Amino acid sequence: MNPPLPSFTSVWRNGPYEAISPSRPELSASGKTVIITGAGSGIGRATAVAFARAGADKLVLIGRNEAPLVETQKSLECGSSVHAADVTDEKAIAEIAASTGKWDVMILAAGYVGRPASIRDSSVDDWWKSFETNVKGTMIATKAFLPTANPTRAAVVALTAAVVFPAARLINLSAYISSKLTLIKMMEFLAAENPTVFAAALHPGMVDTNILRSSGADPSKLPMDSVDLPAEFMVWLTSPEATFLNGRCAWANWDVDELKAKADKIESGLFLTSGVYGWPFTSD
Repeated sequence: MNPPLPSFTSVWRNGPYEAISPSRPELSASGKTVIITGAGSGIGRATAVAFARAGADKLVLIGRNEAPLVETQKSLECGSSVHAADVTDEKAIAEIAASTGKWDVMILAAGYVGRPASIRDSSVDDWWKSFETNVKGTMIATKAFLPTANPTRAAVVALTAAVVFPAARLINLSAYISSKLTLIKMMEFLAAENPTVFAAALHPGMVDTNILRSSGADPSKLPMDSVDLPAEFMVWLTSPEATFLNGRCAWANWDVDELKAKADKIESGLFLTSGVYGWPFTSD
């Protein structure tokens, strides 16, 4: 379909397609250990299913509540382990990392959005919880798991949001959007600091999840996407085909064949990184 929003590619995707299919041999996850936070529902659960279809050897499912993680586990046709833990619990995440050992892919899908409100009217604790979960939780997970990453190549993907929109279009979501913008910069640093780690941020599209509805969004008024779109896109994003997106932020709606055609352009400068509009500055 034609992009409903400004897009880096002329083709806009709403659901799975052949180029990101987990069944493609080029995207095989055979022999790999894949860690997924927020794996109990929504995008996290769909991503677990997608990596299982790609032939992952083991899935490490992390979430706050055991019951939904077990439901995810039942849908998988590969080895998996369930770990009920909050991503902000440093001790618990460290223990999971120690029990997991060497891993190849980590998907950071856990997230939190507070009650929509202006900064003036927000509860400080609720506002800050977005940073506790979305930022601190990401830092804790990456710090705990990096020492056991595959020394040849490991991949980390963190889910972000539509942070490119002007604040005036996202009124009352300051905590969520600000924390998700921070994630993009964190992935840039992770890529720069670790030469054998591929790191990227991904906007998953408009998917009907608890977070989307908690943000106050009405799915009936938005160009909604299949939950399988970001799930399968992340199988592609963590494959060797997407190496040129290291340290970048992408949208699951963008067509991957068009992205690959623009690889040189993306790698040549600051494309798809976070910064201040207008910089580098040009003289009039």
